[in-house]
Amino acid sequence: MNPLIRFVRHSLTNILATADDDDQIDVEKIDETLTPNMRALRLVMDVSDHLLSMGAPAHSVVHIALGITDTYCKRKVHIDVSFNQITLSQDRGIDREPLTLIRTISPRATSYQLMRELQSLANKISDHKISLDDAEIELDSIIAKTKRYPRIVSYIAGGGLSAGSAALYTTSLPIILTAFGLGFLIAFLIDQLGRIALPSFFVQIITALSITLISTGILWSVKHKYWTFFASIDPTIITVGGIVLLVAGMMIVGAFQDAIDEYYVTASARLLKVTMLTLGIVLGVGMGLYAAKQFGLSFVATPDRLSFSSTTYQYIGAVIISASFALGNNSRPIGLIITGASGLLGYYTLLAMSELGLMIIPANAVAGFVVGFIATIVSRAIHIPSQAVIDSGIVPLVPGLTLYNGLMALIADPTSSDGTLLLLRSVLIAVSIAAGASFGVLIGRPTRRSLVLLRNSLPERPLHSNKKR
Repeated sequence: MNPLIRFVRHSLTNILATADDDDQIDVEKIDETLTPNMRALRLVMDVSDHLLSMGAPAHSVVHIALGITDTYCKRKVHIDVSFNQITLSQDRGIDREPLTLIRTISPRATSYQLMRELQSLANKISDHKISLDDAEIELDSIIAKTKRYPRIVSYIAGGGLSAGSAALYTTSLPIILTAFGLGFLIAFLIDQLGRIALPSFFVQIITALSITLISTGILWSVKHKYWTFFASIDPTIITVGGIVLLVAGMMIVGAFQDAIDEYYVTASARLLKVTMLTLGIVLGVGMGLYAAKQFGLSFVATPDRLSFSSTTYQYIGAVIISASFALGNNSRPIGLIITGASGLLGYYTLLAMSELGLMIIPANAVAGFVVGFIATIVSRAIHIPSQAVIDSGIVPLVPGLTLYNGLMALIADPTSSDGTLLLLRSVLIAVSIAAGASFGVLIGRPTRRSLVLLRNSLPERPLHSNKKR
């Protein structure tokens, strides 16, 4: 046969074979005829998007996402999470093209109620208790019916955070009430600045400046005897109570938690954000102190010279801080009790370990472990996200004020080692809390699984006995 004819026949045969193969490939269509695999990936992306945008740790998001893909997808899915991006990749074999989905994450206001519903749905999927069709319907329903408290509730939560922080340093009711009022106003200001989409760095500067100027005004009114109510007010405690709303203590702990879980890109981004937010506070406070000096007034704006109040008031302050933090994150009313108890447990553990002779860093690690372990064990039973219980439990421990102290000292005297030591102290405390909480979750998950298996293995007892007496 002529070589040219043989070549043409061979080429036509290959073209026809390729066309037949293309007809047999099940393409993942992006329309109303999505395949079950593509629908499952879209479901995973939606759940992961909402959880990560509300500040959930990268490791927890990946753990939940893999539980869904293992249930609905026949082939394994690789999930990569960074600070503001989620990537899903699936290798579908040598006969089909790989599939990759990427979504950019935009920050959302944290809602522990929404987080609880999403985790509950993910648990049902992992336990094979719900079909893909029903899971999609339930997810749409969860997102559509998400309820958030009125804005004034978040302002009250801000006031509670400031009042609880003041209770750690004083037993004076006027100071605590003044701190509550200042926290309410600052939470309102933060909300208004957020509505105009002002970058967080400038929000920190403006609010820190406002806090310092308000404290200066209180000091000025006392000096000129205008308001006798403020005669016993310590402007340092008032300033610290307001600054608590701005310090990125939880974020620095979350950053180191991501680093421990080996999500280094996310951890690096969060650490840089912590640095910028804290620098914004320092700049705002510095400007406020300079303005106060022009009026012949001066006061210390850092808590390093303050002494703690009685143990009872410290416990009360820890409970108020934890419950207010949960309230500001849209926790259910019953959740406020649980999170308040979690804060009390964490702070009690810290003080107990300190009384036993442990240094502050290992004592924080033990407190973080206890909170993480207990939260993981009880979260499913009480239908509250474990992350809500953990965050609320460790928020009275976080070293945000220590970080702020270190930067203030470093700027005031760059040649002194005090600022560097305080910064190092804040980093070590954050690492210890993050390591303790992560280890508590790591130990708590298999323990919870064992307890569930033990409970399921017990024989069911009838509520009423049919035996005749």
